[in-house]
Amino acid sequence: LTGEEMHLALSAASLIISRAGSTTIYEIANKAKPSIIIPIPETVSHDQRSNAYSYARSGAAAVIEEGNLTDSLLTSEINRIMGDENVYQGMSKAAAAFARPQAADLVANTLIEIANEHV
Repeated sequence: LTGEEMHLALSAASLIISRAGSTTIYEIANKAKPSIIIPIPETVSHDQRSNAYSYARSGAAAVIEEGNLTDSLLTSEINRIMGDENVYQGMSKAAAAFARPQAADLVANTLIEIANEHV
């Protein structure tokens, strides 16, 4: 997907099921969407598991380890989130609280300040 297609897909989704890359998690949070995160196993990617559980601790997501993933477990989690308005809204609010929509501006301004100090 292109960046624009990803933006549209995230905006249209009610619930997002995704891997746990840090950029992806922040994109999900910026859309304030509940999610089910399935991290790539640690043997392949050392940061995805910690990303997933860090995000889940905020209340914004459920985590299913790839080794535990079954059709019935995934269906059960989807039904749990989508079937309970309190759970759904709580996850949405937690995602919105986790988001840092001004992060790119903050980083850019910090880099400009550092560059100006060295001119």
